[in-house]
Amino acid sequence: MKLSGSLFTIISRTGTDCAPRFGIRLDAEHFIYKAHFPGEPITPGVCILQIVSELASEACGKPLEISQVRNVKFLQIISPLEHPEIDCSFTRLEEEDGLEKVQATLSKGEILFAKLSLVCRIPKA
Repeated sequence: MKLSGSLFTIISRTGTDCAPRFGIRLDAEHFIYKAHFPGEPITPGVCILQIVSELASEACGKPLEISQVRNVKFLQIISPLEHPEIDCSFTRLEEEDGLEKVQATLSKGEILFAKLSLVCRIPKA
């Protein structure tokens, strides 16, 4: 399920092709937050993975899907009420053997929400 344009919107892109940084806005009214959790919305971990995958696709200019999760550290809860805008910074985004090696962090100022290391591939038709 694509989340860009519904759960989140890209509001900025800075950095370089090898180390892009995206500013995103979370939609606290999205139906996912109605269930997770009513009145106290928290961005589910699987949605965080999908957001990073979609932003990696945007950065690379090609569709990508996660083929391997190497390491994920969820360090702080991402609440769209407390932090409606967050940043996703890629510290590694490079192709190797037909796969995209992705390392990213989600943060806002000094707050580090998550660190991810993923391997992505172009989806099979």
